[in-house]
Amino acid sequence: MSKPNLDEAADLRLKVVSLSRPNSFTSKVDSDSNKHEQFTAHMRIIAATHFLPFTISVSEETPAEPYMWKVSRRSGHTAMTAGIRSLSENPNAECKRIGWIGYYKDLNGEEHPCDDLSQESRANISKALGEHNAVPVFVDEETANNHYEGYSKQILWPLLHYTSWSDARRMNPTWWDGYCKTNEIFSAAISSIYQDGDIVWIHDYHLLLLPEMLRKMHPAATIGFFLHSPFPSSELFRSLPQRKEILNGMLGSTSIGFQTYSYARHFLSSCTRVLGLESTPTGIDNKGTMVSISVFPIGIDSRHIQERRSRPAVEAKMKSLREMFANKRIIIGRDRLDEVAGIKQKLEAFERFLETYPEWQGNVVLIQVTQPGQTRQPKLESKISELVTTINSNYGSIEFMPVMYHHTFLDTDEYMALLNIADLCLITAIRDGMNTGSLEYVVCQQDKHSPLLLSEFTGTAGSVSGAIQINPWDYVGVAQAIDTALRMGPEEKKLRYKEMYQHVMCHDAQYWAATVIQDLRATVLAGQYNTETPALDVPLFVKCFTESKRRMIMLDYDGTLTPITNIPSQALPPPEMLKALRALCANPKNFVAVISGRDREFLDLHLGNIEGLTLSGEHGSLLRAPGGEWVNLLADMDMSWMDEVKSIFEFYTERTAGTSIEVKSTSIAWHYRNADPEYGEFQAKECMNHLEDAIVSKLPVEIVYGKKCLDVRPVSVNKGEISKHLMGSQPEKWDFVMCVGDDKTDEDMFTALRTLKRNFVDNSANKELDDGPNIAAVTSALAASTVSSPLVGSGANWSSTSMRLSPYYFTITVGPSDKKSAAAWHVNTPEKVIEALECLAGIDDNSKQAVA
Repeated sequence: MSKPNLDEAADLRLKVVSLSRPNSFTSKVDSDSNKHEQFTAHMRIIAATHFLPFTISVSEETPAEPYMWKVSRRSGHTAMTAGIRSLSENPNAECKRIGWIGYYKDLNGEEHPCDDLSQESRANISKALGEHNAVPVFVDEETANNHYEGYSKQILWPLLHYTSWSDARRMNPTWWDGYCKTNEIFSAAISSIYQDGDIVWIHDYHLLLLPEMLRKMHPAATIGFFLHSPFPSSELFRSLPQRKEILNGMLGSTSIGFQTYSYARHFLSSCTRVLGLESTPTGIDNKGTMVSISVFPIGIDSRHIQERRSRPAVEAKMKSLREMFANKRIIIGRDRLDEVAGIKQKLEAFERFLETYPEWQGNVVLIQVTQPGQTRQPKLESKISELVTTINSNYGSIEFMPVMYHHTFLDTDEYMALLNIADLCLITAIRDGMNTGSLEYVVCQQDKHSPLLLSEFTGTAGSVSGAIQINPWDYVGVAQAIDTALRMGPEEKKLRYKEMYQHVMCHDAQYWAATVIQDLRATVLAGQYNTETPALDVPLFVKCFTESKRRMIMLDYDGTLTPITNIPSQALPPPEMLKALRALCANPKNFVAVISGRDREFLDLHLGNIEGLTLSGEHGSLLRAPGGEWVNLLADMDMSWMDEVKSIFEFYTERTAGTSIEVKSTSIAWHYRNADPEYGEFQAKECMNHLEDAIVSKLPVEIVYGKKCLDVRPVSVNKGEISKHLMGSQPEKWDFVMCVGDDKTDEDMFTALRTLKRNFVDNSANKELDDGPNIAAVTSALAASTVSSPLVGSGANWSSTSMRLSPYYFTITVGPSDKKSAAAWHVNTPEKVIEALECLAGIDDNSKQAVA
């Protein structure tokens, strides 16, 4: 079965998901049990994160090296850590964590980099962490600082959160070097433990280059990537100097997961605009390789939160807080001290609330807790302090302050107590990947059912439907929402809370992790129905050529003998290619033809002086025998339809910047390679629909959807037809056939030759050989032909097997192995095609020298 296109692959993956996870969309709330889906087959998962969820300290028993170590849990990233940890709790899964160990603590509690540790101490670290199914990655301090404090925090984090990279600190060149080197170290560490069949699951923006690096080392690996941060619009992302490297790094994945659909859509748009790749809402065609794009909103460890909120220590804190804020309505906020957290907007909206609704003055307190942000921002800190002072001065008193501001890490029990007793949770982030704090608030409100005011710019906003969504920049609207929430009746509170609670409990961190892994496995399973085109077997190729006596070589031009260029006139033939063609044409055993979509002028200019070379232009409509004149195979055909097609193309050219029309003698093309990628694709589909309704439905012409172009031509002539007729009436006389191309128009040749080969296998009859292709016969036959080319067939496996039998047929597509093609073999680039031609030319030269 051939590889499905983007939409077919998405449909197939959905079917596989429904089979492997039959109850995934019918989960119900069950807070008293641990009912999470079980994997259907055993698997080994390698989860790569920047930091391991552990810290290491020197054991008291080893004051000198080699040290022994004790392992403790690291705080932070609780949702991600809980989800990954749950994979190991599944009886059919084994999960290994791999990540940077960071700094270690000595016996005095002081932190040190691992650079100067002996190999014995490092080995002991690996052993200690191995007991927790963790593998440490050792990165020297300078590289780690450039990677994390430099490129990750100063460039990537601001950009992903909608702060232009140029607005962050001036970029130090060593930051990017450190980022690349760290990803390489991770790649080597994963490869050292990787086994065939493993699933590698990579997390977040610290490791964006890692998927591609791993793909090069393990081409068949199953690699999942999940971005926990937002992904910005393509207009902003394109400002990043390393935009192509970042996108290509991510596209090394089998599947890429995002928190929301808008983040996924922005990524797809960036791939289209920056890399020129084709995409649908469910995937990217990365030069023939399907990369699945999915949306998986992360959850929290809700069962752990439920257990923690009920502890006696939390109850004691709750009692103390109730006494402290007796008869006061409590609004809770907890954020990192970053611009994107929207703390400034929250305080200004709260000030507007107190001003607009004076009845709440003295009755409402905002408890705002902040933690250190990604970077130190003195201006923001100063502005927040100023706002807090202003609000408390204008609306407070000696006995009471309306804003309780705490810039510190909050004790977990105290945080749980605040979430339990709060009358309202106010989240005003202006950009946030998910905001799991809102989910923790929901779990803790099982008794009070207090409302949640949630910024529409958080990833959670699309999932928690019972929350009241707000625009942090609309201070009047936020103030009104606070008043509405504080006055909300118990019935509406309960109804809204029920919706939020059901979602949080059904879609917790464990469900998130299991769903991502099952979807990744389903993507791979769907791919197992596809057959890859094997790489050209060069020894077999050379052997068959050497043994053969009559050889047919048919070659496409653009994308095959030369790389594709934005300006077609710049696709000039390389000198080594011309030399190889001349050598092959000089051997009477070889019949060499270039079958191109180019016009006769271009082919004459660049290839016309090669003695013995047959040329075919405009996709088989024109033909020139060696030393002969050009023959228009459609000279007697009515071509009046071209005027109508040209008028349609002109309509779209006027409305689509960067497009152009190419009028040939037998066809007409509309090129949109230099147009805006997304708009160009959209206009091409609109134009194609227009042509199908107005032209194709009533005239014997067809539309060829090529590489960034639409080509309208008569149905009677294509590359498949010209290749069959060049083979002659007795094609079995050729004991070696080589046909190379790269795009959809060349699939006609591959299909035609496969049909011929299949006929040889079915009826192996010996026929009398003739002297070669008859140009006059070809002209006559094509002019009378009205049969369109067959569809690209399926079953490249059959082709690759049969091509090994005499007569030898080598149909070769230029592109990756999983590119959808009827060819039996593949090479990756035009340079590889030229190398193959040079190899064959060298064989001919050696044979001549041996005879001499």
